[in-house]
Amino acid sequence: MTGSLLFRLAILVVIVVLTTQMATIWMAAGERRKLVDKQIYAQVVDTLAFMEGSMDGMDTPERLEFLNSYNRPGLTRLLLPEAAEKVTFDDDLPRPAVALIRHLGMGLDEKIEAHMVQQGERNELWLRVHVLGKPYWLAIPFGRYSDRPILSIIQAAILASLFATLLASLVAWRITRPISQVVTASRQLAKGNMPSRIEECGPRELQALARGFNQMAQALDTAARERRLMLAGLSHDLRTPLTRMKLMVEMQEPGPDTQDMLSDIDELSRIVQQFIDFARAEETVKREPVALAELADSVVARFRRDGLDISLKREAEPELMGDALALERLLSNLLENARRYGAPPVRVEVAQQAGFANLSVVDHGNGIPASLRETALAPFERLAEHRGTDGGSGLGLAIVSRVVKQHHGQLSFENEAGGGFRIRIRLPLQA
Repeated sequence: MTGSLLFRLAILVVIVVLTTQMATIWMAAGERRKLVDKQIYAQVVDTLAFMEGSMDGMDTPERLEFLNSYNRPGLTRLLLPEAAEKVTFDDDLPRPAVALIRHLGMGLDEKIEAHMVQQGERNELWLRVHVLGKPYWLAIPFGRYSDRPILSIIQAAILASLFATLLASLVAWRITRPISQVVTASRQLAKGNMPSRIEECGPRELQALARGFNQMAQALDTAARERRLMLAGLSHDLRTPLTRMKLMVEMQEPGPDTQDMLSDIDELSRIVQQFIDFARAEETVKREPVALAELADSVVARFRRDGLDISLKREAEPELMGDALALERLLSNLLENARRYGAPPVRVEVAQQAGFANLSVVDHGNGIPASLRETALAPFERLAEHRGTDGGSGLGLAIVSRVVKQHHGQLSFENEAGGGFRIRIRLPLQA
């Protein structure tokens, strides 16, 4: 899941959305700070200008009376210097206060003394200022100007991020679904099964991909059906003249070459039968309950009657869903290979383990070299030492491999510890 295109697109969307929202919050917070700084600075400047204008021309008693009537708790106040004796200063200034001092110092061209004062539950910023040439303390309520988090913006950003992520994930899923369908269909095609037609939807490029895959799958299926028809028809047509040739040879007077001619005709008939079996191995498997041990016993008995030194070891009695005729061809080809290329005695083993039926054929020959085992499974491929000497067609293991794939099984080659060679096949009980 973590390596899928959908997951990576979702991660990309989350990163982009979060980065965008964080940048938006950062810019909004910065603009808010600038606005707060301007408001505080404008309030202080306007207050000082108002005080100077109002007290200009007043004597000292009139100024005191004006300040007593102007100053109100919780509002901006202009206090006499001795008011500082009744409060405790705190020099730990918040950021807006530092910005205000810097701006006032630049505007008034002087160093501003500032302190924080706790007045009950209120925080006030006290500034040392001069009004009409006399020193005063300007007390500004500062609770409203603290750098509180922009909760409303953060909440809106979180909701917008969740909505954008869900919407983008839905769009990403819609985009990647046709690709997932192509991947699933390609896996079915690789197993030898004809997949269902893929819906040609989504963006133009994905429609072209689905259309191209459908055309490719249809072309492969058509080619496979034509190959099966040609191979089966040709093999079937060859059986009639071979049967006629064998009958003619048997009806003639026995001669020194008669037995060799009959053997050659039987060999040709066997190769033709392998061609037919190979063509049938591409057909759709018919699922029905198959008692694997009983099937193996029947095939082993037939080869034993033909003179092969063979035994059957029934460790279990598995029953699986499969094609009985295809499984019979599979085991017959394995035993025919063991007779031709292995060494007696030959042993067939039937077992069951963890939802799988195990079918093994063991002989005492040299087996197949590890470097040639994949090659041996290809159609018409034969090992160099057997070419032109055994009369084989190179289809035995190819038929076995196709039947195993049709039953969703596994085929493996193993060298026996005490000498010999084992071909092991694992077939799921429920295909």
